[in-house]
Amino acid sequence: MKTITLTLPLSPDYHNESADLQKTGYTISFEIQNGTHTVDTHPIPVGKLLYLNNTNLMAQLSFTYNYEEENQVITISGPEYVAEDSVCLTTYPEGTMEYAYQRGSETKISTQKALYNPNWNYNTPMTPNLDQLFANTVKEANQALIDAFLKEDLTVQVKTPPPALSPEENDDLQLLYKNGLFAGFYNPEEHYGNEFVKRSIYSVWGGEVTFNKNENFANVIGSTNDPKIASKTWLRLWSDQYGNPTNCTSLNYSPVTCNTNLVGGHVILGKTAKAEPKGSNSVYIMPICNAHNNNNNVYMAAIMYQKGVWLKNYLN
Repeated sequence: MKTITLTLPLSPDYHNESADLQKTGYTISFEIQNGTHTVDTHPIPVGKLLYLNNTNLMAQLSFTYNYEEENQVITISGPEYVAEDSVCLTTYPEGTMEYAYQRGSETKISTQKALYNPNWNYNTPMTPNLDQLFANTVKEANQALIDAFLKEDLTVQVKTPPPALSPEENDDLQLLYKNGLFAGFYNPEEHYGNEFVKRSIYSVWGGEVTFNKNENFANVIGSTNDPKIASKTWLRLWSDQYGNPTNCTSLNYSPVTCNTNLVGGHVILGKTAKAEPKGSNSVYIMPICNAHNNNNNVYMAAIMYQKGVWLKNYLN
């Protein structure tokens, strides 16, 4: 098993007549285990609440990850992702249960009970701007975790909010399924029978993925339809995240000689092209050339680019 050791920030420097906090970090070490797991740091004091008889303010971080040991793929929420499994900073006055919860994505005290803490609520005039400083602390901790996973030669999936798309882009980025299998892109000029189901990109948006350098991947069978739609909209989805690609990700990876016509290709990890079933959580968009995209008998490698768009949870 891989062991991760890193220091996570718990609090910012903050000083006024109500609170005296010091910039504090916590060094944590944990083994990455197969499946879904939540990790909590031990609560430690990060400063004093001056208005509350100099009571210690305690702080701890928690985060959830999922690890697929077979494929060495780890998934974690990103700093802007809104969910219960996002990285969370919990603060409370020592000796109380007045918990306040902060995530990086938004300012909130996330339980009904916490809204009525009589002594600890940092969203008040007593502690101006402390909510944003806590949010920034969570974002820093979240990014530190992502960076630590990347150093371990893992494929790292980061949950992010879906992109903002124009109505035209939303119409173009439609997926088709037949009998629970991904069947390609929707083409408004074609007629589809009742056995086909159409889904929006928003229903399968996962976030971002980072491959290892030269990691192998292959085509998703059934993902080729209208080349004009694929080369324009799916490639645009990738370029809006990472900038305009200038080469095929798998540039001239044997035995294919790349051409300059790039598409946003649907790919999976490994060396074998295959169709992806309902509920698949392992499909990515990478910029590849037509020569690679149209050949399911070869596999590719992440040579020019390691970052891709992660699609997930087909049809579920």
